[in-house]
Amino acid sequence: MLVKRYRVQINHLSQNDNNVYYQITVTKVNNESQTKTTINRYSELKNFHEKLHKNVTLLKLQMQLPQFPGRCLFNKTNQNEERIEKRRIELETYFNELFSIDKILSLTPVQQYLPIEGSQNEQVNISVKIESYVIYDGVVVYVLRFKNEFSNDEWMYKKRYSEIKSIHDALLDQGFKNKLPQFPTRKLFGQTNVNPETIEKRKEDLQIYLNALFNTQEIQESQIIKFLISDSKKYHEKNLKLEQLKKCSTLKSKGQDSNQRVEEILQKTNSLIDENK
Repeated sequence: MLVKRYRVQINHLSQNDNNVYYQITVTKVNNESQTKTTINRYSELKNFHEKLHKNVTLLKLQMQLPQFPGRCLFNKTNQNEERIEKRRIELETYFNELFSIDKILSLTPVQQYLPIEGSQNEQVNISVKIESYVIYDGVVVYVLRFKNEFSNDEWMYKKRYSEIKSIHDALLDQGFKNKLPQFPTRKLFGQTNVNPETIEKRKEDLQIYLNALFNTQEIQESQIIKFLISDSKKYHEKNLKLEQLKKCSTLKSKGQDSNQRVEEILQKTNSLIDENK
């Protein structure tokens, strides 16, 4: 289910230096008072897209970015009002498509365009507890409980071993090799997901690893860990909303069933009254 969090509107401003600047206004859909405006040139927006692509590749996220509007092959766009307007529309479409991808909103390059929320500036001291695991189609998925020890906020997240390994690999690529704790190794023989004892051991090892990550200040402040925190919170919020929708749907269904039963009782009562007349 796609939940649109932000709406993007772009206007263009022509300056005396013959450059075109795009005014990007991002508004939170469910709170119109939360809005942010950023002004960029086309080249700056292209650099943003390239950084975003590197982040997606680094974190091995399974997603496809919308196509970024290309340059004009002949002549300069900023010398033609019609081309400027065409590019403005294309950029607006690009940003609206981009910000409809939930995981994208947790990436650091995107944060500069989003209205600042209070939670982004709060102090964090994260602890992680892997409470359980579930097996889907032969794949083990671990249920993680995050807790911010400063605020006592808690939220749930689900991750596979390979997804946590991708975070470790991304941190290695970012130059944290000498600061990283040892990552739980794969089993050399046999499969982990067919042996409950092995799964439990890996669960314990992953919990130790994740807590060691969050106990290293430099790593905790990295873009990758900030993405993990932000993405896990969004996952939790989305699940809460889905649960609320299910409860509302169940209550509504029960209410309809109850009304139907009342009608049936009334009909039977009326029939008995008619028979006794």
